[in-house]
Amino acid sequence: MWLNHPVERIDLKINKALIKAKNAISRYQFNTLNKAVGVNAAGQIAIEADIVSEDNFIRTLISEQVNGVLYSEESGVKEIGNPSEDKESSFIFLLDPLDGSHNYKNRVPIGCISLAYGKYKENPTLGDLDKAYILNLYGEDLFFSSNDSGSWFNGDQLTYTKFDDQNGIKMSYYAYGKNSRNYYLDFMNNDTYTVRSLGSAAWELAMVAINTNDIFADIRGVLKTHDFAAAKIILQNIGYDFQFINNSLQSKNIPLDDFKTGYSVIASRDKKLSNSIVTQFNSTQNI
Repeated sequence: MWLNHPVERIDLKINKALIKAKNAISRYQFNTLNKAVGVNAAGQIAIEADIVSEDNFIRTLISEQVNGVLYSEESGVKEIGNPSEDKESSFIFLLDPLDGSHNYKNRVPIGCISLAYGKYKENPTLGDLDKAYILNLYGEDLFFSSNDSGSWFNGDQLTYTKFDDQNGIKMSYYAYGKNSRNYYLDFMNNDTYTVRSLGSAAWELAMVAINTNDIFADIRGVLKTHDFAAAKIILQNIGYDFQFINNSLQSKNIPLDDFKTGYSVIASRDKKLSNSIVTQFNSTQNI
């Protein structure tokens, strides 16, 4: 699906696993897979669709004889195949099998499967991931990115487009709390911004990559690494900006096996725009 650019054999196998996962949760009735089934590794309520998607992804990789270690929002850390026997040809995977579970449960057709991956390494961090897929659950759209070959959307390479706010600024924004509300009202009173929240952080971040969104900001401190890892790779390989509001954070210091820590992130087509949002946010902390 949409792989017109040069890819390695492993990428084709992963593409197949993602499609299998997508098909497994899109061909059944919503009322079969939208039931809560427990608490996942991130401490959130999981629905049946989350589990079914992850299970099909894993089983497909096993059938394709892919070895590695999966770090997933649902089941935590899980070996795929026998990575300890052949570390040189094994991989690490950071998976969100259904980003937009609440939308899925309520039949809102916005969501995706998000995956970032890289060569096997013990005790891996966010900085060890160098490839990414984001697959639309409700259409045929597919993002792929590699540090070696750049970012692609539906088979076409994405290139840097200079930001121009002549037509306003389209922004995805997530916030709560006293200071966050004050900050939100600043945007609501500014005609330059069109503010929206669609319920799928990975997909909304990916929209920045194709200039459908100009900026994504989540200042709640709740986004987990699996929510943004794939989009981070996609955006940075185009030359767009991705940063943590706490700018002392570095990818190499964020372990993949930490499913509980939350982060506030900003991503945009222009670093100056991101910096202006961070500055405005920080100013609200003194309100």
